[in-house]
Amino acid sequence: MILGHRLMFSGCLAVLATTVALHGQSLISARAVGLGAGIATVKDTREFPANPAGMVNIRDWEFTTTTYSLLSATNGGFVFHGLTFGKRLFETEAIALQYAPGSSLRFVAPPALTIGTPGQPISNDREIEYSEPFSLGYAHRFSAAFSAGLEGRFRREKIADTQYRIEVRDTITVPVVSTKTSEATSWYLDLGLLWTPSERFSLGFMGRNVLRFTQADLPAEFQEFRLPYKPIAALGVSWMPLPSFRVAADFTSLVSGALGHEWAIGKGVTIRNALYFDKTESPAFFGVSAGVGWSYEFVEIDAAYLHFMNQNKRSGSALTSDFDSQQLINLDLNPYTGDRISLSIKAMFGNVRTSLARIESVEMLDGVYPSAYEMLAYKPLGRARIKNISSKPIEAKAAFFVEKYMDAPTESRAVYLLPNEEMEIPLTAVFNDQVRKVTRVTIKDASVTVHATPAEHYDDRYQARLLIHGRNDWNGDVLTLRYFVTPDDPDVLRYSRDILLSHRDSLANGSRELEPFQKAKTLVGAFAGKLLYLNDPKQSADYVQYPAETLRLRGGDCDDMTTCFASLLSSIGISTAFVDVVPPGHPDKAHIYLLFDTGLDPRFGRSISDNPKRYIIRAGKTGNETIWLPVETTVIPRGFEESWSTGAQEYFDDVEIGLGLIKGWVRIVDVY
Repeated sequence: MILGHRLMFSGCLAVLATTVALHGQSLISARAVGLGAGIATVKDTREFPANPAGMVNIRDWEFTTTTYSLLSATNGGFVFHGLTFGKRLFETEAIALQYAPGSSLRFVAPPALTIGTPGQPISNDREIEYSEPFSLGYAHRFSAAFSAGLEGRFRREKIADTQYRIEVRDTITVPVVSTKTSEATSWYLDLGLLWTPSERFSLGFMGRNVLRFTQADLPAEFQEFRLPYKPIAALGVSWMPLPSFRVAADFTSLVSGALGHEWAIGKGVTIRNALYFDKTESPAFFGVSAGVGWSYEFVEIDAAYLHFMNQNKRSGSALTSDFDSQQLINLDLNPYTGDRISLSIKAMFGNVRTSLARIESVEMLDGVYPSAYEMLAYKPLGRARIKNISSKPIEAKAAFFVEKYMDAPTESRAVYLLPNEEMEIPLTAVFNDQVRKVTRVTIKDASVTVHATPAEHYDDRYQARLLIHGRNDWNGDVLTLRYFVTPDDPDVLRYSRDILLSHRDSLANGSRELEPFQKAKTLVGAFAGKLLYLNDPKQSADYVQYPAETLRLRGGDCDDMTTCFASLLSSIGISTAFVDVVPPGHPDKAHIYLLFDTGLDPRFGRSISDNPKRYIIRAGKTGNETIWLPVETTVIPRGFEESWSTGAQEYFDDVEIGLGLIKGWVRIVDVY
């Protein structure tokens, strides 16, 4: 039975798997299969084997994966093909890695069985596998119109030679099987160039197999199966007669190539068709493809169908006598490639924002005269020509900046641009005083940037009315009362500095540990003699004076006095906190007073008071526990001791006896 089975397949070559790229394009991109011609149309890393120079068009990070199905009775079902990763570098460079375990050709040659002498081989079969599992790509943009790229492809050629022989053991004939595996590995270097003089036309060149670096070779007996090393030149052209329609063509030195087109019909949908030709095929136009793609934001999904006119050798088996490894000049296209459906998904990460506008030119109208530099904030010193390169209307702004002589870029007004429309935007500049220090004619680099947004970036619009309160209005929340504390206000700084300066002698005689306490006491004493507590001077509980206003008016209510004293203490580096009291059931008796940090370690509390109920131990913004004193700011006019005693009693009643912190009707809000 075994003998009959082998005789049945005598003289045949079985093709178990065929997964190759077409015309240098990787089947990891279904877009490349549908478009056919890829040398001048590569726009990212998924198709970089067709021309690595096109990788410079990648946005940032990119990932592509593909699956395929061979449309034959013996090779059905979808199979994982491979992955491609890409990254843009420094705006002018890009790198990519392609891992394609599915890109391989595997042949099995069944044996012709003959009877020989026992102990000698009587037959053999061979498994021949060609694969290119890895590709590396690098691209560099030399100018806006020209880029170049290099690609390295790792190729493995493997032969498993299985031999059968008959051995006689104790008068019994026994078949013995042995397998010998040989392998050749090489790196092939390809060079790609891409010239894009305009956004509608591009010309690409590809030199494949420019160099080969062989790491291991096949034995002499298997050299007939070695793939040939032959440099190939290819030229590609792409033209867009309409913004949404592209036609492309590839031609190689082997008189082969493809013609294709793609049409963006809207809503992110693109349809593609291609026709493949080769002078050695019959008919010469031997293959057709159709594809469709859909894109949204950072995801693109593509599908393609590839069909061959002549199905000879493409069904999965062929005559052994017809097999010639020299026909497999590369794995891009060969007589054994079968009909297939390809599906691919591309995802983009990182900076995936598509550019909407481009600077066509910049013209400087005049130089800068330091004596009149302020006028340049209103009078243009140059103009930039901006073009809308998107398919939608945009609003664009140009910005002008000169390092050292400007504190920030100066933006122009926004202009409205239709798709492909150009417009000149005047450039103005707000210079700083450094420009006055230029003593002689100087040339400096200026930066002109453009920022664009879709003109209709909202889905709906509703006009609402907004009430804007006055600068002194307050919503009653103690958390927002912190914003009325202004320790950097010049009037506050001047007031606190003048008081401390007038008491510098007495402060100098005190201990260093008690310095914050003594300074606070001194400020309160001076505060008491100049300010008067008034009950709601504006007849509004939601009106708060800024500290400078309180100092100028020499009076205020509890909110005004608290924020003013907090500002004075903060201006000399003393931390403060608000104590917000809202008695349950009596919101009309809500009240605010102050805590300030003496910076004193709790171990030395007796140096301030023998009564521990007069101070509080708590952690401030540094996390260290120190002694804090409560101060009732409404009685500050009576002096420091009175305001401290009143504040300590209030805190004891509210927090220690009334458990206000635990029950939530007392809050302590740090003022940082």
